[in-house]
Amino acid sequence: MSAALLVSASPLLATTATAEPVPDHPALGAVFPLGDHSVPKTGYKELAPGVTYRVFTQGAASDVWTVWVRFDDGQEVTSVESTATAFAERLRTAGFGDARVVPLESPATTDTYAQTFYGVHVGSYTTSTEAEALQEGLKTKGFANSRVLYTAETNPDTRGPWQIRVITIRPDAQVDLRTEHGVNVSGSETVRQLSASAGALAAVNGTEFDINSINNTAFMGYEGVPQGLYMKGNVLLGAANNGRTALLLNAAGGGHRIAEIKSRTWITGPDGTTTREVDGINRVAGQILGCGGVGDDFRKTATLGNVPRLDPWRNGICYDPNEIVVFRPDWGTSTPAPAKEWKGAPVTEVVMNGNWDVLELRDAPGPIPAGGRVLQGIGKGGEWLRTLKPGDRVTPHTSVTDMAGTPVTSSALAAVGAGTPALMRDGQVWLNPAANGMAHVSCVLPAPATGCRPSGALTARHPRTLAGISPQGHLMLVTIDGRNPQGSVGVTLPEAARVMEWLGARDAVGLGSGGDTTLMVENTLYNRPWDQWKDTAPHERAVSNAVVVVKRP
Repeated sequence: MSAALLVSASPLLATTATAEPVPDHPALGAVFPLGDHSVPKTGYKELAPGVTYRVFTQGAASDVWTVWVRFDDGQEVTSVESTATAFAERLRTAGFGDARVVPLESPATTDTYAQTFYGVHVGSYTTSTEAEALQEGLKTKGFANSRVLYTAETNPDTRGPWQIRVITIRPDAQVDLRTEHGVNVSGSETVRQLSASAGALAAVNGTEFDINSINNTAFMGYEGVPQGLYMKGNVLLGAANNGRTALLLNAAGGGHRIAEIKSRTWITGPDGTTTREVDGINRVAGQILGCGGVGDDFRKTATLGNVPRLDPWRNGICYDPNEIVVFRPDWGTSTPAPAKEWKGAPVTEVVMNGNWDVLELRDAPGPIPAGGRVLQGIGKGGEWLRTLKPGDRVTPHTSVTDMAGTPVTSSALAAVGAGTPALMRDGQVWLNPAANGMAHVSCVLPAPATGCRPSGALTARHPRTLAGISPQGHLMLVTIDGRNPQGSVGVTLPEAARVMEWLGARDAVGLGSGGDTTLMVENTLYNRPWDQWKDTAPHERAVSNAVVVVKRP
């Protein structure tokens, strides 16, 4: 794809530093990339030799509350300006004279083309209560589908404010960097709890996950299940949404890495020749959060029926009636039932010891033996498992590689799948939303030379948790608070990339975002997690896992 389709780095960063740059601190002469570009207020604290904390605060509230009225198809935006113009005119005719069309620019990236989207807003108020009153008035005139919006969410000219916090770990710091989950990978805990369990000096939230939320209509009943890659101590506890970007700590060859990753697990039967792919690890069989799997995966559509899909699709759901999923004791005490989509279908489970010797077969979920494994199969996966018998031994195989097929594992590898595209690569702002399942759902990989159709994912500001690696090998764990009109409004993904560029990162990516975004330092909450724009106090969300910084003895 041509360089013209890259998200451009901010020209404000083109100044020449007058001193050697310090990782996690902008080079002298670099200009803050947000708002009016004025110099932010800063704070600094050394947490341990080679581990620092910095905070940057800039901007002031300048936005208003409004009502975003959805189109007749339930969508908030359209790519057809005339459709938005006609809809705004309908609202004005109905008595809402300040209905207006608002453009949202989605910039070109490495694998999506530039697109202008259009929404329709009504009203302009200093409080959300006033906007809510207008929303009720809209309902009485037949415009029932809308939401109250603080315009900083999408306003390209917002003046903030912003609060950016950065933990930086030098390669020679006497700390361990690892991932941490709760009692089991099927449950969730707050970053505060995970940090305390690890005895961490600092911790941030890790992967996205299957959250129990009113907006997650496909919730599978186990909130801790990570979306995509999750590894702890070189053990694969969650399979990759293949091709998505990930943060790798203590990777092969030493140091840390941000790269697109795929994982594969398969088993060889007792005859030594017959093999079978394992579709999932520690998740509900038959339903794949984020897609990007193997086998007979498909997504449901209203017009085309079941469409095969092996590409990732962030927060999307794929299904597969013919799976084998492996459960370790890390999952919990017992295996779960398969997805509701396959309710009533036969289930076969093979219970094994730690040597992968078959102990028994059963036809329903049950206990996971200490130190052992359970293979659960449905459809053709169950048929394959039923060829096994007690006393047989199967041989497991796992690979975790970059997209070139080069192994990334090491004895201390910890890894978390990204919640965003890559943000920087080799010192340049570089976003790949299509590769991360964040383009329009119609995108088929590899993306065409002209790029895939964008989804609008690049246009909204949210709280963000980011990770960056400097040219010197320093790891930066960054939180940018958001959804807080008076505290910090968050950033779009292109803005997040420019912040990481400003901080001196060579490579960068985002982890979980929104209400997940949490920073704990020395058992104290350092940021302000905010779930909704109308919240009045921080709220610590339970999450799947965390990236922790732990002092060595």
